[in-house]
Amino acid sequence: MDDFKKLMDAKAQCLADLTTHMPDYVNRLNAFDPRLMAYVTDAISNDGSHANLYELLGIRRELRLMDSYELSTDSVQRSLRAIEGVWNSDGWQRGGLRFDTPRGNQHVRLMPYQVWCVFGIYGFLTEIDMERPYVSDLDMLPTEYRGDNGNVWDKRRLTTEAHVLQTRKSGKTEFGAAIDFTEATVLGPANAQVVICCNSAEQAQIAFKSVKNFAYDIDPTCLNRMGGKFFRVSEKGMRWQPGHRMKGEVRPLTAGSRASKRKDGWYCYIVHADEHGSADYTNGQSDMQSLVEVMWGSTGPRREKLLLHTTTAGLVKDGPYKNQLEKSVEPMLLEELNYPLGEPHRTDNDEQFAFMLQLDKWEVTEDLDKLDDKELFKKVNRSIGTTVQPDYYRKRLRDAREKPDTKKEVLTKDFNIWQSSRIEKWVTGAEMKHLQREQRIDECTADKGWVIFTGLDFSLGGDWSGPAWLAARKHPSGRGTEFFADADVWISEEEYENSPLHPLYEQWIKGGWMHMSPGKTFQPELFITRLDELVKKGCQFMYFGYDKYKSKVPINILKAYFQSNLGIANPDTYIQVVSQLNSEFNGPTEDIYNAMFAPVPFISFSNSPLWEFCFNCVALEIDGRENKRPVKANQSATTKVDIIQAIIMALDLYERYEGMNH
Repeated sequence: MDDFKKLMDAKAQCLADLTTHMPDYVNRLNAFDPRLMAYVTDAISNDGSHANLYELLGIRRELRLMDSYELSTDSVQRSLRAIEGVWNSDGWQRGGLRFDTPRGNQHVRLMPYQVWCVFGIYGFLTEIDMERPYVSDLDMLPTEYRGDNGNVWDKRRLTTEAHVLQTRKSGKTEFGAAIDFTEATVLGPANAQVVICCNSAEQAQIAFKSVKNFAYDIDPTCLNRMGGKFFRVSEKGMRWQPGHRMKGEVRPLTAGSRASKRKDGWYCYIVHADEHGSADYTNGQSDMQSLVEVMWGSTGPRREKLLLHTTTAGLVKDGPYKNQLEKSVEPMLLEELNYPLGEPHRTDNDEQFAFMLQLDKWEVTEDLDKLDDKELFKKVNRSIGTTVQPDYYRKRLRDAREKPDTKKEVLTKDFNIWQSSRIEKWVTGAEMKHLQREQRIDECTADKGWVIFTGLDFSLGGDWSGPAWLAARKHPSGRGTEFFADADVWISEEEYENSPLHPLYEQWIKGGWMHMSPGKTFQPELFITRLDELVKKGCQFMYFGYDKYKSKVPINILKAYFQSNLGIANPDTYIQVVSQLNSEFNGPTEDIYNAMFAPVPFISFSNSPLWEFCFNCVALEIDGRENKRPVKANQSATTKVDIIQAIIMALDLYERYEGMNH
């Protein structure tokens, strides 16, 4: 609380400084572009209710730099012309890039906050002592001059690192791509090499897509195999056609890929770290951070270089860029309060620009009702009404209330609230393999004392669907309860044919451990047929648990089966919702672990190879209250944990049953 009070006081001081001194900067800002004042005026309006402390400190910082460095109006306006073209009162006139809009590709004017980012990157010049004596003007670049000490000095762009923290649906991807493209084609040196560093191949495709679109718009033949008039574009990058006087290129790189591990031959001019906030540590290392550092190291000889971070908050507890923001950028911005506005003052980190849209720290919450505030919506997204509709956030909050998995995504990506959970290793396939035995759920019949609890996981598409069966009975020795776990899994015919796991699916289906569902999606009647088969063999079922947001149609069919085949008028008693929250999973997650690793284990598993496969894919998510839940160790399409989550749902049902009967 004391820390929050200090931050609140800092915001009040910053607002007071800005309100008092803004009249001194109006003319200078308007000389660049009137949208700069529009942005600042909006940010400080209504007592800064829709601007966070660090956004306001970022504004204050740029004003101090205006007092301390030479301004470069031409550089800012040149960049704006390259990105948005020339406009007048009649609208767009010529030049610039076309952006993806609801009305198709169009020339658009940048929003005021985007103009502020261009100003922060290009608006200031610094002087560098080249440490060589002046001989004659013929030996100097156009930007160089003779200094008072007799050496040659160079004027160059001040900003070499830019932090742009925004939520999704804010236009950050296209804005970053616009800087990448214009630097490689118009603004940068003839041999400008721009690399876009990404955490995954999917993200690299998204980040590079806008660059491809810009190139295609200018040169529609550029996607031909031999390239077009100006550019040659492929999945590996965009470059000028061989023989053209310009040699610049834009390359997307994926962390951990073969190309990203090549350390020689790079001569980067712009290093664009896209979604840097999603980078995490694995065994103390980060592939994304290593990639960024290697690429940034190659910029050494460049006169004017730039490390551009465009990111949302990440689903990471501890990551390199999250640490940089918290331990370096935020303290740097707080230091601004020590430097009076209106007086020149330079610091060692003036080369960094920061534009950070997020909630103030005392507003960070997982209470969705408290986030339902239009001032907070604007605080995290300056593009409301342009790239995103005003009701977008309320719809996202409604989704988050209904779906726990969506809630995490909404908090992180729509409100820039960093993930508070941590991920730890859990049980591996090798560690559980000794618990498997030659038995199927078909043998767990009522006459042998077994009662079955069923966790259901139904895919919305053609992915894994089906039940995890947990049979329970009093142990014959009288020492307590013993459990047996089995699973039946279906995949759609389309998933079978197209999945990278096809070779494994082929083996599993042949072995009877997995089943095929015709068509593109799972047919729930197949599960009912299997259930009816087990009932006729003498299996006794107690409860079925499901995730209500993924199971509407299958559950309705299951209830109909209860009523028509089993004569149960009110099946809701036996078919129950199981919450997917960590707090609901915590107890059964701990209990299944204890059952597996007790001195004498009291759970066994069928010999299905799917168990070993899924345990090799699983990790343990631990939230801020130490609640545990098994989750995917990564988001790869080949990572599956469905039957593990389903068997824990089944154990939750067993524990409910025990709680009611004892």
